[in-house]
Amino acid sequence: MDNNIVGCLAEYKFAVKAMEIGFCVSFPLLNSSPYDCIIDTPNGLKKIQIKSINTFGKRQKVLLTSNNKKNYDLKDVDFFAVYSFQKNGFFILKNDGKQKSIELTSPKNSKYFNNFAQL
Repeated sequence: MDNNIVGCLAEYKFAVKAMEIGFCVSFPLLNSSPYDCIIDTPNGLKKIQIKSINTFGKRQKVLLTSNNKKNYDLKDVDFFAVYSFQKNGFFILKNDGKQKSIELTSPKNSKYFNNFAQL
């Protein structure tokens, strides 16, 4: 699968999972938006940037930066949802404006796996 298909698949997987939980999901009409979708939660609207990794191995590291390698601004993205094809699930973490990457295979990050409750 090429990277565009992998990214689109991750976005739709996130939307389906969010709807199964009971959230409403909206996608921006422009692909220049800094976020990939907005979800309507009991805690308000949340702007989500969806990332994915389609490689398998002992170490899976995903960059949490934009195409120009800058951190996402706190006003533009509330949460990251990182889909791992190897683990068949999402790592959900709040954007702190500082974190540049996440290693999905690190035990310390297991607390983020499928943690949709924090949304």
